[in-house]
Amino acid sequence: MTLRDKIVSEPKEKSRLGHPATPFPVGTEYYRAPMPPQDFWDKDFAAIRAAGMRIVRSFTYWNWIEPQPGRYELDDFDRFFELAAKHNLMVWLDLTLATHGACPEWLMREYPDIRTVRANGLPAQPSAGSAYPQGSMIHCYDHPKWKGYGEGLLRAMVSRYKDAPNLIMWGLWDGVNLAAAWGGDGYPCYCDSTLGKYAAWLQSHYTLDTLTVRRYHDWADVFPPGNTNNVVEMLLYRQFHYENLAGVLRWQRQVVESVDDTHEIRAHGAHHPRPWDEICAPEIDSWGMSMSSSNLLTADDDNEKIASHCFSFDWSRSLGRNGRWWNEEIYSGMSPGGVTWKKQSDPAELTTLLWMSLASGAAGAMFWQYTPEYLSFEAPGYCLTAPDRTPTPRLTAVSKAISGIDAIADHLPLEIPQAEVAVVYSWLSQEIFDYNAQGERYLSDLRGVYRTLWLNNIPADIVSPSMDWSGYKVLYLPNAALLDAQIIDKIKTTIEKQPETYLIADGNFGSYTETGHYSYQPPEGLAAVIEAGVADYSMVNEKDLADGNSLLETPYGQIRITSECGYSVIKTAGNTKSIVTLGDQVIGVETADRRFTWFGFSLSAAFGDAGSPELVLPLIDSFGVSSPCAMSGDRLIAVYRRSNLGGWLIFLFNLTLAQAQTEVKPEWQITTATDLLEETSLKLSYGGFSTTIEPGGVKIIHCPDRQSCSLTPETLDPRGGPGSAVAAVHRR
Repeated sequence: MTLRDKIVSEPKEKSRLGHPATPFPVGTEYYRAPMPPQDFWDKDFAAIRAAGMRIVRSFTYWNWIEPQPGRYELDDFDRFFELAAKHNLMVWLDLTLATHGACPEWLMREYPDIRTVRANGLPAQPSAGSAYPQGSMIHCYDHPKWKGYGEGLLRAMVSRYKDAPNLIMWGLWDGVNLAAAWGGDGYPCYCDSTLGKYAAWLQSHYTLDTLTVRRYHDWADVFPPGNTNNVVEMLLYRQFHYENLAGVLRWQRQVVESVDDTHEIRAHGAHHPRPWDEICAPEIDSWGMSMSSSNLLTADDDNEKIASHCFSFDWSRSLGRNGRWWNEEIYSGMSPGGVTWKKQSDPAELTTLLWMSLASGAAGAMFWQYTPEYLSFEAPGYCLTAPDRTPTPRLTAVSKAISGIDAIADHLPLEIPQAEVAVVYSWLSQEIFDYNAQGERYLSDLRGVYRTLWLNNIPADIVSPSMDWSGYKVLYLPNAALLDAQIIDKIKTTIEKQPETYLIADGNFGSYTETGHYSYQPPEGLAAVIEAGVADYSMVNEKDLADGNSLLETPYGQIRITSECGYSVIKTAGNTKSIVTLGDQVIGVETADRRFTWFGFSLSAAFGDAGSPELVLPLIDSFGVSSPCAMSGDRLIAVYRRSNLGGWLIFLFNLTLAQAQTEVKPEWQITTATDLLEETSLKLSYGGFSTTIEPGGVKIIHCPDRQSCSLTPETLDPRGGPGSAVAAVHRR
């Protein structure tokens, strides 16, 4: 049974999902008590609404709201709602019992054992952080008093504001994470409350005979591992904690819904996938992430950072219930601030993220934050205004972009076609890499080929082993190091029953079994199916690169590895053939029917964290996948979406700080093309059009040719947003 299968309750469908005034609301975080002072609120709210924003968000702190047991001081939030209503702004209210912010000091004083405990047995000590000078969270969710007092707070706040006409959202958990995330050493909590729950969990899943890590004769001897060197036991302890996280989120949602079953409830993760995201996201109405904005267009990295953000957009859409997700924290400036300043965000970086969130199917977007966070080291950078609260060029650009979004409101919500390529994310494989201190390596490789496809305008979805793999031409499995029964079955079923689908695996593939021990015959469970296995392991090191011993022989010509990387030496059997060699070693094979291709090296790690275009593009093309649009001239990023009015929208992004001039020719026949933001018709020539886009700019072209593409119910993607079908494109 997978983590996702363990969800025991589904959130009910809500009647208030969305904003009454616009299909894509934009807003900003504003109040983290006690900043900014209330003297500024009235004027600031007027300016926020004048900028076109619709929502103001308040991030609450438990120790601010409940300074004494059962005494809730909410006068400031009363005024927050009143002034927001005065300026026609909706309120997004965070109820942060977990992850961020300390529980009340009186609660820790009265119950010292509520504090998280490190693996070495030491309890966490009160502390603060750059984002939470009011105190960091060091309390454990498993302590019974956390739920007891936490429920009181949830009920008090939800009861007080649920009928406010301008309430739009309950933000239930900011940055879902382990209780020890901010006050520990990266490991889960080891307090008595947690250990008791873990012991009960183990005994409900195993017997001493089936818990085969060691020879135990008494449950009293079973203790969770103190570090990740014990892979098998740490996988168990982590799985318990991930299921526990989902249960904690479920409990919070149920408390809120018992008082208010109308308004949207949401939570968010990070700017990259994490192993517990998939089990937690279905527990609430919508999912999302926070993300930095600075140095995205101004860094010399070929837009890798923007590509990585779009990867997270697609992952959030995959996770969100019915595809519903928010970009809930676009950092509005440098990250972080303090006395050592960073490269400030170019205004085009904020507007690009805003438009790309829309094009990626977000329900809306929020900026973090409107004014500097005067009380913490998040100042001076994360803001749309200057320290004296006057507008910056960033705010001016955001306001203009919001006007553009409002101008195309009739075309929203968008329908997102299922891509022909999917990248498979494996949380178990991420765990194995994390245990080896290679978590960043896994994430880089996970996004590397996606980045290359994205830069060449080839759409790709993000899926997991528990999601639907049907309808894709290519499934790419980067570093699927741990193969459990579910992913093995998914691969076998795809090979046997989806003749239209080709699979590509690379890097560390199938080295571990689902229990966490190394495989006796890697790739685990698949050697006989693909008629190939691992003969040995080695790497291309710095000396090999210097001496020229990194030249690959491939079906697409000679390609030189440019970065140090490990690789598997592969042995073949039956009809599987060698397709890539390094010297006299086989490091790439393909089955006779080409249904399964296996590269013993990472297509990303070998080439500086980006899939080599010389290898990736011809490989994908050989399976019948290419960009739906031909371009000549300056590079643009193109995104294709179905308009609510019919026809297609082509979002064209110029991700450089220089003017771009490009000829664009969709592969389907178009008869008209309208620039929606300029409200002009484009001149067509040979089935395409030319466009000029300013530095960091975007154009949205509407091609209302209904006959160009057909959408059928059989190809609907269940991950689409509410009220909009997500369909595959059948091109003529």
